[in-house]
Order: sequence, then structure tokens, then C-alpha cells
Amino acid sequence: MKDFFLANGSVFRHIFYTTAMVYDRREQEPFPPVNVYLCADRVLVQALVPGLELGDIRISVEENDLLLEGTIGRGSGRYVREERYSGHFRRRIPLGCAVHSQARLDMGKGILHIELRKKG
Repeated sequence: MKDFFLANGSVFRHIFYTTAMVYDRREQEPFPPVNVYLCADRVLVQALVPGLELGDIRISVEENDLLLEGTIGRGSGRYVREERYSGHFRRRIPLGCAVHSQARLDMGKGILHIELRKKG
């Protein structure tokens, strides 16, 4: 016999199970998602941060890691479905090599582009 609470279309499943999956995903998947490219003389990082501006994100370099930190606000009103991340985020991204702390930044179409020169 199918469990009533987990049956497709169950209100209980929609409210509790789906919401739990979203929060569980937030804990398992790092935010923001990034691509890191190693070039001959630099490291390029692309971070997906829709809705944010350059001034909303704190960026720093610690040893061979890039740190991204900020907050994505929640809209007002009652959500019927919430899949996009909101709230505070802090992500440490290993770069695989030593880089200078000065970065070149650019933002476009919700993607933060970070260029760091390699040391040595």
C-alpha cells in the first residue's frame, strides 16, 4: 500500500517533503556555483550570483583560496515555491596555486568574473 503522506499530489508531500529537499540541497550544494579556469599566468573564476551587484559581495584571497561572502535578500510576500537560494553565503574556493590578492572584477548577466594573477 502506498504511503498516503508521500503519494504524488499529497499536500503533506508538497509542503513538507519538497521544502525539506530545498533546504537539504542548500546544505549539500555550495553557493554560489563557480567555474575555475587555470591559465598560464592567471586564474579565472566565474560565480553565478543573480540579483547581486559587485558591492554586495565581499571578495578576499587567503593563501591559495578565494573567499566569497554576501547576502541574497528574500522577496516579500508568501512563497508558493522557493527554489533560489536566499540568505547569507560564505564560500571558500581552492584555486590550486598561489595568486596575488589584487583581483580584476566584472559583473554581467548575473555572473561575477574574477581574474587573479598567479604568483611567480
